[in-house]
Amino acid sequence: MYRHLKRFFDEFIGEYPVLFFIVFILIIVIIGTVLFHIVEGWDLFNSFYFTSVTMSTIWYWDMAPVTHGGKIIAIIYGFMGAPLFIGLTWLIFQTRFQKLIKHSIHAYHKEAKEAESLALQNEKSLKKEEKEIEAIEKKV
Repeated sequence: MYRHLKRFFDEFIGEYPVLFFIVFILIIVIIGTVLFHIVEGWDLFNSFYFTSVTMSTIWYWDMAPVTHGGKIIAIIYGFMGAPLFIGLTWLIFQTRFQKLIKHSIHAYHKEAKEAESLALQNEKSLKKEEKEIEAIEKKV
């Protein structure tokens, strides 16, 4: 069971790293929402709002945790938010850059093959012309 689950996650992360990272962030946000709901006694919307604002490092000061547990959770989410969003941004740019590089390499190889083909055609044409010139010189 563990091997199947590990293989699934390895393949999923390998194929869809950005999607995996987004799902991971959403899970973290949901956990924070539930924690603030339980610890601070806020409704789910306000808990979600506070978690999102804290993780994005935008703090409007319209809400603040009162309990020590809520303050600790806010500190953890505050320190965790920026690296997660920076990591997501980096991952998006990295996957775009990798696609650009792969496309460029593919285009380069295609052009190189076309140039090689043209060079072979030119070489054949030159050999044919040389034979024609030799045949004309022999007649003269």
